Amino acid sequence: MVLKKKFLGEMLIEAGAITSEQRDKAMQEQKRLGKRLGEALVGLGFITEEVMAKALSSQMGLPFKELRFASIASGVVDMVPEALARKHKVFPLEIKDGRLILAMADPLDIFAIDEIKRIVKMPVDAVVITESELLKALDKHYRGEMEEVIKAADVYSPEKEKIIATAEAMTEDTPIVKLVNTVLTQAVKDRASDVHIEPYAESLRVRFRIDGKLHDIMSPPKHLHAGMISRVKILSGMDIAEKRIPQDGRFPINIEGRQFDIRSSTLPTLHGEKIVMRLLEKTAGLPQLRLSELGFSEPLLSSYENLITKPYGFILSTGPTGSGKTTTMYSSLRNISAAEKNIITVEDPIEYNLPDINQVQVNPKAGLTFASGLRSILRQDPDIIMIGEIRDVETASIATHAALTGHLVLSTLHTNEAVGAIARLIDMGVEPFLITSSLIGVLGQRLIVRVCPYCKESYTGEEDILKRIGIKGKILLHRGKGCSECRFTGYLGREGLFELLVITEGIKRLIVEKAPASEIKTQAIKEGFRTMREEGLLKVVEGITTLEEVMRVTQETE
Repeated sequence: MVLKKKFLGEMLIEAGAITSEQRDKAMQEQKRLGKRLGEALVGLGFITEEVMAKALSSQMGLPFKELRFASIASGVVDMVPEALARKHKVFPLEIKDGRLILAMADPLDIFAIDEIKRIVKMPVDAVVITESELLKALDKHYRGEMEEVIKAADVYSPEKEKIIATAEAMTEDTPIVKLVNTVLTQAVKDRASDVHIEPYAESLRVRFRIDGKLHDIMSPPKHLHAGMISRVKILSGMDIAEKRIPQDGRFPINIEGRQFDIRSSTLPTLHGEKIVMRLLEKTAGLPQLRLSELGFSEPLLSSYENLITKPYGFILSTGPTGSGKTTTMYSSLRNISAAEKNIITVEDPIEYNLPDINQVQVNPKAGLTFASGLRSILRQDPDIIMIGEIRDVETASIATHAALTGHLVLSTLHTNEAVGAIARLIDMGVEPFLITSSLIGVLGQRLIVRVCPYCKESYTGEEDILKRIGIKGKILLHRGKGCSECRFTGYLGREGLFELLVITEGIKRLIVEKAPASEIKTQAIKEGFRTMREEGLLKVVEGITTLEEVMRVTQETE
């Protein structure tokens, strides 16, 4: 007896994934647009890509694969040219028993299988994956476009460096221009925050900062250095002839439909100019983040929101460079922004344009500093003021007086922990009585990396290590094994780690007495203050990050 093969629509109805009405509507859409039924169902939002892929695998009798858990065999990717892989939406995984295992978004495409067979000269077995996962794999594992661009740019010889370095040579068709554009495009795909172009004696290195750590991306020929630096200088409005002093600039760019503001900086080094570009997304960047998305624990979030909704007072955000202070400040302003409030900021530089907020760019050459800008702001009838950074006693004094006269003032300060901000203000020359009268809270913060959700595994923590940090008994911890999604680091994405010092009467008394930071911290702990390390250990227990990461970022605070 021959078993009749079930149609995809029937299988999905039997599984309860769709209704017969949804199938009929999808079939109409299928005929109208010339799509497959599965594509029409996904397009209409009736099922997810994963549901469709699993149904296809069941219908075809093929395995369903999740690439984030798959190990990609070395050298196999090179067997199928990138253009062909993108054309047919396929991705080579491994060779097993003399057969190429090919991941496909559409296993019904027999023409694709036949063409791949002809290219690789071996039998092919298909496995089913979702289209979005396949496209991610193509972007991650095929660097062909970048390599081709480097080869095209490599036609330049050292003798032609002077030609490369002229603005006239920088048309959109110049290979150097394409190389710089390709580097920036890849940086966006890799979620990089910064791009480093670094010259050395015999080489040139391009690195991306991803989740706070630098990764080597490529090494173009050394003689392309002058062209790449000149291209970025031209875009940034810098002087391309000046190579002896550092320069700063910025330029807007559209990458794959997303608007970015690139902040660039050059630095003369022994082997030539190094350039760093910071990628700031305008359309969906920091201003869109809510406080609840930054990593606050629930008690901390409520306490901090209570502080920033007060009518007046001085609130500081502390931490080293790159600890996320700007993110917190912008998110705080977004949280309290309202039509009836006049909010003004003084920043250096303005990283993002915030709607309904008056932002002032510091310009020391024109005499506009944090202190002078703050004085002018106070004549503009503000309700809330944000100062990018407290750098000197003048700015600190004006800020504290502004808080005393009925304004809510937010700013940042470079200290290792929240308690250290008080000693820093006193060292700068701010009188203790001004601090106790104006300061209402100090937020200390760091950024920690999260365990990769795609390769996350649990294990039992070693008792000796747990005991040393105050955890008794055995507990289940989590870590990432390493996969293609996280570049085999075990970590993917970052979030904030916070501690909040609320200025109570007990702490005010110690400030007036100029008590050391250790005494203030002891008093704060008695009143319920939780240190960053304690907050971090809670994240470890919750499986958000690892014990090693928390110990790394909090070692200076303990």
